[in-house]
Amino acid sequence: MTSLAYSFFILSLFFATLLNLVCSQLPDVDEYLFFFGDGLYEVGNTTNIINPDKYLRTYHAPYGTNFFNHSATGRYSDGRIVPDFVAEKVGLKFIASFQSEDDPYFTNGASFASEGATALVNFTGQVELFKEVKEIWREHIKNDTEVYRRLHKAVYFISIGAQDYINFAASAWRISEPTFVDRVVNSISDAIKNLYDLGAWTFAVQNVVKLGSIPYVRQIFNDSKRFREMLSIMAQAHKGVLPEKLEAIKKNTDKYPEFEYTVFDIYTAMDTMIDVPQDYGFKVVDIACCGNSTYRGQACGYLDYEFCVCGNKTEYLFFDGTHNTDAANGQLAELMWDKKYGFVSPYGVKDFFLNTIAIQTLLTEAAASG
Repeated sequence: MTSLAYSFFILSLFFATLLNLVCSQLPDVDEYLFFFGDGLYEVGNTTNIINPDKYLRTYHAPYGTNFFNHSATGRYSDGRIVPDFVAEKVGLKFIASFQSEDDPYFTNGASFASEGATALVNFTGQVELFKEVKEIWREHIKNDTEVYRRLHKAVYFISIGAQDYINFAASAWRISEPTFVDRVVNSISDAIKNLYDLGAWTFAVQNVVKLGSIPYVRQIFNDSKRFREMLSIMAQAHKGVLPEKLEAIKKNTDKYPEFEYTVFDIYTAMDTMIDVPQDYGFKVVDIACCGNSTYRGQACGYLDYEFCVCGNKTEYLFFDGTHNTDAANGQLAELMWDKKYGFVSPYGVKDFFLNTIAIQTLLTEAAASG
């Protein structure tokens, strides 16, 4: 009997030690976010990808002047972007770019997004960078079970495709618009499958905005209504095809049994903000805050061009010709976060973090009660 009790004691001591070891490896918040795509999710990758010594406008005013101690950080906005707001909602600090040295072990994830990225050319490269983060985790954590637990628990956000369609309109592709849309969405689908094979299970994918309505497109195609309409039609087609492709992955339970996804309909969300701006606190939705010419669609922050900057940035939907203001990004993050607004389906992003939200609520209530 004594021997049996001693054995239980040793066993319990072993598990307690193992639990302490695992817990000591956990970050302060046990949530993980990864961001892929274009300038809407860019947090500072482009400067190192292009040339670390080159002048990059997003590291200078007027970018960043409404947040980050009024200093620019490489984000294409006057302040925060959607990934920043999402990180805040789950109790995280801002997610570092892959190129940043601020968080060498990518404690809670990383952003690989870069301005101008396309699904056809750049998404595969971003997946390759994700592989590097996975290896960094394996070397740092030294516990593959824990690495894969974090990879499975993480949520993977994707914003890509708009630049593909703008490039298509500006060049001489010899294929039909529907065929090109299928090619773009297939590239997104293939990249998601590759990410799944690396350990990613849960995805929040946004479609693309109604491209004919953004200041940059209105400006460069000002004399061609046909091109503006074509871009909007392609964006609308993308909106229809994307969830079909994701649902096809979901239904392939033999190959992707743990796959989960939601789609944020930024196409309709932005279109609604343009139609009824007063409902979202905006006054100007057709002209960018920063830029030149009729729609201020170009040249914001460039050294070689004159440009104007608006006064009250919170009244504007667009900060520059293709990117949103801090105020608009906060609204978009909220619409993505909660399904009740009708712009995200089949889940609100918050549904992927219910345990963390519940814990944070309990801690807040406990602190308030003294």
